[in-house]
Amino acid sequence: MGINEFEDGLFSGKMSRRTLSKALAAVGIGTAMFPLFHKSANAATEDHPVVFTWEGYNDPGLHGSYLAKYGEGPNFTFFGDEEEAFTKIRAGFRPDMAQPCSYKIPAWRDAGILMPLDTSALTHWDDLVPSLKEIPGMVQNGQRHWVCSDWGQTSILYREDLVELEEESWGLLWDKRYAGRLALYDSLIDGVMVAAIYGGAKDPFNMTKEEVARTEALLREQLPLLRYYANGATEIQTGIASGELVAATATNDSYTFLRSEGHPVKWMNPKEGAMTWTCGMSIMSTATKLDRCYEYLNAMLSPEAGAYEIVEFGFGHANLKAYDLVSEQDLLDRGLTRNPDDLLSAGVFQMPIGNEPELQEMFEQVKAGL
Repeated sequence: MGINEFEDGLFSGKMSRRTLSKALAAVGIGTAMFPLFHKSANAATEDHPVVFTWEGYNDPGLHGSYLAKYGEGPNFTFFGDEEEAFTKIRAGFRPDMAQPCSYKIPAWRDAGILMPLDTSALTHWDDLVPSLKEIPGMVQNGQRHWVCSDWGQTSILYREDLVELEEESWGLLWDKRYAGRLALYDSLIDGVMVAAIYGGAKDPFNMTKEEVARTEALLREQLPLLRYYANGATEIQTGIASGELVAATATNDSYTFLRSEGHPVKWMNPKEGAMTWTCGMSIMSTATKLDRCYEYLNAMLSPEAGAYEIVEFGFGHANLKAYDLVSEQDLLDRGLTRNPDDLLSAGVFQMPIGNEPELQEMFEQVKAGL
């Protein structure tokens, strides 16, 4: 591949992660050490919708039919977590679509920033996993404001050559032997909820005052052990790959990427339960390019995009037909089966956080050392 071809593919968003990985590997660079891919510029015209999403979701393999039809993808812009996205939208940012996880939908809907979806315009609606259509809070008064595109788990990613593991537990993130080499995502759901689960909260998403106090104590105990609170997957992957970190919270994609590059990483099944999440797409109430919004939705929900996401990211997909396009070995390597409910019914399923403002304030004070 020539340098001009490489630059064009990278910055136009037409190069897949796999192609990028091969190109960089040829000169001895791994994608875990190359965060530019996640942040690559998108040069689509104003005819295309603006998609507000997580880093990495501009990968063209996730919207191939849209790309094939229009010759370029939508305009992408990224957020670190849904709270950041919500704040930016409430402050006046006007994307056409956003990709929050299900636990945030009631709050976003109640804020009036979501448009009801027309499921008759979703080509693959009948092929979606039935349980993912029935997540509580996604439909109000007969109107749906979100459709699941993918799902996965948040757990601990760790270096098996650098960690002596006595049991699979979230407690690894409180292990003083690894002080200064641990990290968590800088978000309420991945910081506070992890501590709540480890602390034995009966319902981490609706804690009692006593459970909140125990969770806060665990966060304060953990703070001096952390290298940092990470702002995204790239930071976690880079730290784990280099050995700067020996363990961190992560989602399936980080394990899949680092494992494919030959790093000695393991994915934990903590005894307290991994945290199961479902993310998807909503159309914003201010959207104007509705036809192309639905084109993008249909591209994301296609079995081809689903199979790509399963293999390349290690996430589960909402389309049941996607699993038929993936080999048994590829599913096994990613801890998946052909029946998504095997995992969706396991672990701790993310739900709306009942006392979110209180917990967010507490979390900020802990991080500030107050």
